[in-house]
Amino acid sequence: MTYLTTRTATLAAMLCAGAAYGQDAETGSAGTVETRDDTYLQSVEDVDVRTADGEKIGEVEEILIDAEGNPAGFLLEIGGFLDLGDSDVSVPLEALTWSGSHYVSKMTVEQLERLQPFDE
Repeated sequence: MTYLTTRTATLAAMLCAGAAYGQDAETGSAGTVETRDDTYLQSVEDVDVRTADGEKIGEVEEILIDAEGNPAGFLLEIGGFLDLGDSDVSVPLEALTWSGSHYVSKMTVEQLERLQPFDE
């Protein structure tokens, strides 16, 4: 009986702890971050992408990987309003720079809008 209680308590603690990690969709803040072996880990899903002037142009949906499993680019959701009329486009890693709270695109809004939509 003690084994089952300990196992249940451990599982409950793991589930509760997992909720503390990740990004707050309302504020865009990363919240609590996890470290492993002195490596900084944070999810980039739904992190804002902005122009150099600070205008929001989209969000990061996913990080794309190549055939060897290495990060190769970003899948961005651009345009639209409340997920209506938006499109997903892929850009290379070099197209974005990190500013501490969001990504800044080296591409203009017009350049991003001219990209071929990404079809999953």
